[in-house]
Amino acid sequence: MHEAADRKMFKNPGTALLVRGVLAIVFGLLIFVLPSATALVVVVMFGVFAIIDGITSVAHYFYDPAGRSRWTIVGGFVSIAAGIVAIALPGITTAAIGVLIGLWALVLGLSQIVLSLAARTFVQGWGIWFLTGLITTVFGIVVLVNPGLGLLGVVWMLAGFAMVTGLLLIASGIGLRKLTSTSALYVR
Repeated sequence: MHEAADRKMFKNPGTALLVRGVLAIVFGLLIFVLPSATALVVVVMFGVFAIIDGITSVAHYFYDPAGRSRWTIVGGFVSIAAGIVAIALPGITTAAIGVLIGLWALVLGLSQIVLSLAARTFVQGWGIWFLTGLITTVFGIVVLVNPGLGLLGVVWMLAGFAMVTGLLLIASGIGLRKLTSTSALYVR
């Protein structure tokens, strides 16, 4: 994208959450529509999703100076790294997909919880953001504790997680967009 278009897209802090939510729902629907996909396809789909999700978070960090948080960029880089590993090493990733997805979700969820708690003083709908982080964290723990679920179990859990998280991110984004359209979001 052109830099001006990037800045316009992320002018409102809720836009990044909306983009991430739509991407998560699309990712979840793709998994449901392609249940017989090979493990390699699942790994590549996860890799692409994680990279795009991470890039969106990092872009939001750089294009929203007032709302910067190191947790946004940490979560973004964790997503990008998980996606690169998944695409660069699909064989190993297929064998360890449960652990990779579990660790990714755990770190991402914890970073979202910390970020939502930090935002609670100036974001009225911080509870939805916190709930998103909590669900992401619980999902990561479940996958890490039960690696024997098998790839199909992880695939169905990932699809459900992506769609629920996507809906929560969209709800958070809409709330932030409404908030910024009616009043100033950040105290300067």
